[in-house]
Amino acid sequence: MKIRTNIISIGLILLALFIAAIYLIGEKISDVGNDMNNANAREACRYRAESVAYEFKKTEELQRLAREFFGKSESYREQDLFSLLKTMQQLDPKLSRTWFFRGTNDSLRLLERNSSELRKMKLSGIELKYMYTLLDSHTDYHFSGTYHENGRTYWTTIEAIEPAATRRILFGFDISLTDLHSYFAEVTGKVSSYVFIVNERGILLSHPDENLLGTSPFQKEELDSIKEVLKSQSELEIMVHSNFLSSQVLRIYYPLLVGSEKWVIAVNVPQYGNREILDEFHRYTAMIALITVVIFAILLLFAQHKWRREYRLRRSLEQESMELHLQQLKNQINPHFLFNSLNSLSVLIGSDSTLAREFVLKLSKVYRYLLETRNESLSTVKEEIEFTRQYYFLQKIRFGEQLDLSIDVRPDCLEAKVPSISLQMLVENAIKHNQVTLQNPLRIKIYDRDECLIVENNYQPRAESSEESMGVGFERIQAIYDFYSGEKFVCNCENGCYVCQLPLLKNRL
Repeated sequence: MKIRTNIISIGLILLALFIAAIYLIGEKISDVGNDMNNANAREACRYRAESVAYEFKKTEELQRLAREFFGKSESYREQDLFSLLKTMQQLDPKLSRTWFFRGTNDSLRLLERNSSELRKMKLSGIELKYMYTLLDSHTDYHFSGTYHENGRTYWTTIEAIEPAATRRILFGFDISLTDLHSYFAEVTGKVSSYVFIVNERGILLSHPDENLLGTSPFQKEELDSIKEVLKSQSELEIMVHSNFLSSQVLRIYYPLLVGSEKWVIAVNVPQYGNREILDEFHRYTAMIALITVVIFAILLLFAQHKWRREYRLRRSLEQESMELHLQQLKNQINPHFLFNSLNSLSVLIGSDSTLAREFVLKLSKVYRYLLETRNESLSTVKEEIEFTRQYYFLQKIRFGEQLDLSIDVRPDCLEAKVPSISLQMLVENAIKHNQVTLQNPLRIKIYDRDECLIVENNYQPRAESSEESMGVGFERIQAIYDFYSGEKFVCNCENGCYVCQLPLLKNRL
């Protein structure tokens, strides 16, 4: 039993350690996976930011080339201007339209994307006044900003230059901010993130939600972050709640300089995808742990069934051995006891025939009890006391006033069990190993105390008494307790008395 308990305990400890190891390894893998996902997210953010920056750098480069072209040209044929503007749109597909204004009339020449001809656009008085003011200026001029037209928002850049052989000319590029997000999505490919662009005033220039273009929907903390990026000209990483996605996102701000414009690119990577992957990993980890527990439980049940079968077999063999030992002990007791009893009976027949008849009845009850319990290892306290009374009566005939027995056991202890013939055996040992005389009468007490049945006698050992002769009976009593409860049968001297304690077996069998 002890070995089996130890094996089960070791198995449970190993199982607990295994589950703990799986959990800790899972947490570590989750942390590593989360770090890797964040690292990949940062790389993706940097790629998207660099792609957006490259697109605007490309626009700036086209402006530079156009400036050089207009600065060196001595004449501007309509077809040449058309070819130049068309080429620029082909090189930079995000340009919604390109245009130029020479001041020779009240309209500017405008080329729409996907258009095959220049279109004249009539200007209002205010627009003409603004254009002529730029033309009359004697310095190169660059302007960029946003404006609204027909429900769409545009970002425009205007250049005023003075060619070598003619008067000043204005040309410009218009980019539809409404279409800009879709264009960047095509350029950077399908990625699980979105980008918005904001200028130094906090105005959105690009965003997947068209209704936010040209507005500043940011809280003070976000505006402070944008200002910090523009001031330090370095990237800034924060974790925020995205109203657009209604979830937590990793947001990285990057500074962007477009001509004289200072912008900020914000790349947003949602975190729910990473969380779902990690949650799925934890589910698989929990499933592995559960399968392990089930397999261990099945193996444990199988082993326990095998242990129980072996334990029952061992208990059966032990009980058979104990019963054989008990029977051998009874066979040793019976002849000795019968010899003494017959000697006492022979004396009584000649002196007191009535007492002799009672003696025979008591003797028959004693042997009937021995026969009835020959196959039993345990008997109730009530049965043992009754048997001991019969035995005491027979011994009282022999010793008379030299022997006294008192019994005081509570009624609630009478149904408890003790080893069969153990009470009689202890009384017999007390008589056998102590002086029983008129000068030194032997007084035996039987009572209950602390869940034990106590057999106590005044200790006055005989000179020829040997403790070895008590060993067989005591070993048999202890063997029964070892088999049924593991409790100890104790005998020792206390204050001039020899005391034996028989633990009561209550509600244990």
